[in-house]
Amino acid sequence: MNIDVYFVEEIILLIPKTCCMSAKKFLLPGLAGGVAYFFLGYLFYGILFKNTMVSPIAGVMRPIEQMIWWALITGSLLYGLLIAYVIDKTNTFTVINGAITGTIVSFLVSASFNFTMYATTYINTRTTVVYDVAISTVIGAITGAIVALIAGIGSRR
Repeated sequence: MNIDVYFVEEIILLIPKTCCMSAKKFLLPGLAGGVAYFFLGYLFYGILFKNTMVSPIAGVMRPIEQMIWWALITGSLLYGLLIAYVIDKTNTFTVINGAITGTIVSFLVSASFNFTMYATTYINTRTTVVYDVAISTVIGAITGAIVALIAGIGSRR
C-alpha cells in the first residue's frame, strides 16, 4: 500500500484554520519531538540513570522484554505534540525559545505528576522525585528545541 507523505497535511488543510494548526507548524514538529522524546527517554532512563531510578517496591518496573511498546511510543508522541502545541500557540520558533518552553512545560508536568504520585503511592521516594523532575526537565528542554527548530523551518515563507 503506497501512502503519500503529504497525505496527513492534505487532511489537515481540509479542516478550518481556526480549529487547528498546520502540519508544518504542529503535526510534523510534534511527531519529531515525540520521536526525540522517546529516544532521549531511553538514553536517560534506560542507560544513564538506570540504577538511580529504581522504585523501592520490587516488581513495579517492567523488564524491557515486557514493555508495552505501543503505549510507550504513544505517550512519547503525545508529549511531543503537547510541546508542539505550546510552541505553536506562543510563536516560539527559535531553538532557544523552544528549549525554554520545553523546560517550563516539562518541569510543570513532571513536578505535578511526581509530587502527586509521591503523596499518594509508595512507588517514588524523595530522591526519585528529584531525579525524575530534573531528568524530565532536561529531556523536555531538548525536545522543545527540536520541535521549535522544525516548526521554525515549517513557518518560513
